[in-house]
Order: sequence, then C-alpha cells, then structure tokens
Amino acid sequence: MPRVPDAAMILRRPALAILARVARLAVLACVTLAAGQARADCLMNRVAQLPITLWRDKLYVPVVVDGTTVMMFIDTGAAVTTVSKETAESLHLPRDFDNTVDVFGVGGKESHLYIAHTQSLMLGAVKVTDKPVPIAAFGELLADGSAAGGLVGADILSHFDLDIDINHRQLGLWNVAGCDEVKPDWGGMTSSSDITVAPSRHVVVPVKLGGVSVNLLLDTGSPGLVVSTRAAARAGATPEMLEESRPLRGHGVNDAAFSAFLHIFPRLEVAGQVFGDARAVVVNSGRVDMGGDGLLGVEFLKRGRFWVSYSTSRFFVERQSVE
Repeated sequence: MPRVPDAAMILRRPALAILARVARLAVLACVTLAAGQARADCLMNRVAQLPITLWRDKLYVPVVVDGTTVMMFIDTGAAVTTVSKETAESLHLPRDFDNTVDVFGVGGKESHLYIAHTQSLMLGAVKVTDKPVPIAAFGELLADGSAAGGLVGADILSHFDLDIDINHRQLGLWNVAGCDEVKPDWGGMTSSSDITVAPSRHVVVPVKLGGVSVNLLLDTGSPGLVVSTRAAARAGATPEMLEESRPLRGHGVNDAAFSAFLHIFPRLEVAGQVFGDARAVVVNSGRVDMGGDGLLGVEFLKRGRFWVSYSTSRFFVERQSVE
C-alpha cells in the first residue's frame, strides 16, 4: 500500500513564544560563489553538503544533536524540527512539560507533543544552538534496525536555499545574500517557476495536473504525489473514475484512518517540464494539509535535481533519469 504523508505541525498558543524564538544559527565553514545573473554584491555560499540516505522514500541526513550523530529526515512539509522519543530519551534531553505543540495533517486529527531542549543541532558546518524541539513517536526503523532520530523542518531549512539531488544522494544548503535572483550552476538544461513561501515557511509550487492548474505543497516528508478529491476532479478524475481506481485505506495524524484512491494522471507539468504518468494518492477530503490542493513528494523528486530558493521564491528543475 502506498505510504501516506506525515503530518504538518502547528503550534498551541502557550508554546508559540518558545518555538517561534529564533535559535542562534552559525556557519563554521562555507564555499562562496558569485551568482552570475544577479547584482555585484550577490553571493551564494554553500554552507553544508550532506549525504542522503534514501530509506522508505524519506531523505535521511546525519545530524549531530548535543554531540551525538543521529539520522533525521528532511521534511519541507513540517513547520517545526522534531526529535523522536528514542532520541530524547537516549540523549537525556531536558523536557518542558508546561507547553505542547499541536499536530495535524492528512486525516485531520490533532495530537499534543511535549517539548525538549537541545543545546546544539549541527548539519555539516551549520550549527543551531539553544533550540526547543517537539518530541514525537515516529515508529520508523532504519535499515540497521535503529530508530529514526526525528525530522528537520522548515524552521531550519528555510534559512537556506536547498539543492536536492536524490539520484546522487546529496543535499546542499546554500546561504544566499543580496540576490534579486539566483540560478544554480548545474551545467544542464534547467527550467524554473515562481513559488510561494508562506509565513509558515511552507513552499507552494504551482503545477499543472491533467492540464489544470493546482497548487501543491512541496513536502519531502511525503513519499509521493497526494491530491485532494476536489483538485482531482478539476484535473479530470471524476468520482466515477475514482470508484474504478484502486481503493486505499490510510492512517494519518494520531493514527486517524481515512479513505483514498490510487489514480494515475496522464500528465504532470512542473516549471514548464512535462512528466507523464503521475501516480497520485487521491485523499477523500476537500483540502489537504496546509490549505493547498495536495502534496508534491519524494517520488517526484527522484526524477531530477531541484533547487528550492527560499531567498528568491523560485523553484529550479533539471531533468535526470531515475536510477
């Protein structure tokens, strides 16, 4: 059965001041390049190059939490970086039992998570200090049988431009300063489109599904393409067609059950490039997650190399063959 997306996070009001506080972020080393298309003072600094471990359609990278390396997955669809219960317990992270975080997502049911305090989180040369993080039960075991360490969310990722290259198992974090526009120097044929970076730091990508414009949340924590029944209908998948599609039962936030269908759309267009045979999980709800039409997940990101520019609100695509 296709896997369902992870929940996005919102905050209970008592915890808002704590988690919204800007943690201290330092860069210990970087590679500096000039962006050819921008003004003279535009600089692009690669501050981290992290190896990706692709496991069960999640992008795991090594993160050093209070001096101990754990594997956490990159999740642009999650507002807040979160550690697993196993990580919080094994590292004896101090707990804050006076504040909680609300979680919601596909399935819609909320859960309240307690908060731990970390002295430092390191992604390569990027160091985040004094950061409170929610504690969640992920129930995810890695290939070696160890528990997943948690997820790195948009509260950290959105400080950088992201260079996501799944086929070569690499994630680049780039600091971009003084740039009106950027263009990655990949050497191949690259196309781009505008994106919307929401106040929550979620990234919304405009695409065409079945020739119809829809807005999808870029979610590297989701295994594949997810669309709402409403968006699917606009893209030509009628209720009668969905009834003939493969039915699915999924579980979302707090193990809340929901119904879905597996449907193949003949055409998906992103940044002016056409990707055929877009297999999607169509969720039986009016709107999905953060108010968009669906989720654009890892299965799509395997088809190329992608640059997510939080700094200039652009999305770059370079087609690659899927390995």
